[in-house]
Amino acid sequence: MRYTLKQLRYIEIASRHRSITNASRELNISPSSISAAIDAIELELSRKLFRRLPSKGIIPTQFGASFLGHARQLLKAHQTFEQSVDEQTNIVNGSIRMGCFTPAAPILLPLITRALADNYPDISIHFMEGDNNANISRVTRNEIDMGLGFRSNLDESLSFIPLFTAPPHITLPIDHPLAKSDVLTLKDVYKEPMILLDLQQTRDYMFSLFAEDDLTPRVIYSSKSAEMVRSMVASGLGYSIFNLRPLKKQQYTVGDLVRIPLAPVYRTVEFGIVYRLDAFLSKADNVFIETCLQLRDNGAFNDAVLRINPTE
Repeated sequence: MRYTLKQLRYIEIASRHRSITNASRELNISPSSISAAIDAIELELSRKLFRRLPSKGIIPTQFGASFLGHARQLLKAHQTFEQSVDEQTNIVNGSIRMGCFTPAAPILLPLITRALADNYPDISIHFMEGDNNANISRVTRNEIDMGLGFRSNLDESLSFIPLFTAPPHITLPIDHPLAKSDVLTLKDVYKEPMILLDLQQTRDYMFSLFAEDDLTPRVIYSSKSAEMVRSMVASGLGYSIFNLRPLKKQQYTVGDLVRIPLAPVYRTVEFGIVYRLDAFLSKADNVFIETCLQLRDNGAFNDAVLRINPTE
């Protein structure tokens, strides 16, 4: 039988996406190249690997599922071989499929990728931003290698590497009467207009904080963009609540804002890396994790959170 590792990789990715079109986007090649690989192998084997479903993509046949299982073993063995050779030459390369919780991405990813690029310039990272639950689902389905976000109801099949905890803090317009407070509670602000970061898990988390004090916030504005919410606060339209803050001072078109810690009675969130326990982590994946742990141990993430006592 004559087929190449490239052809096997094409059909494995097509199977994972259940779509030739989506696989072509990941590989940055034409859909016809993937179709040609499938056709060539099916012709060689005289068996069908996939059922084509109009408007619904492709599904492996029973034979195709068995064939793909063996193909993945071969591809994994080839990856192990390449990594062994790279280790002998002290070169780490490859690509990482990385998901990240959208509001955290512009705060954490530039810091991590800069440290990675300085030490491992041959590693490439393909980012996918999204809701925390969506990224966890992508990890579970093996669509991405790892996800960067917060711990939340993880399945037993997943592992979580903690990087830091993030207590909630309030953002207020700089000229607000409470702007010079050292610490606040939700009872201090709940009657005022709130600007909500309206992502599913952030929304549920924010409402749960108010529920701890039997309070109901007055949500006047909402946005799925963290930067939009901060800009609206800076312009004087209301207050909001965050767990992360930008590492650099931001400039806003109108006004400015201040950040004030919430009293420590409120629930914090834990940020970290999630991956499948049964995943075959590549050398590049492990280097990414090691880089994050080094940044954590060196205190690089400290400025991304606001604490009542900075030394805590």
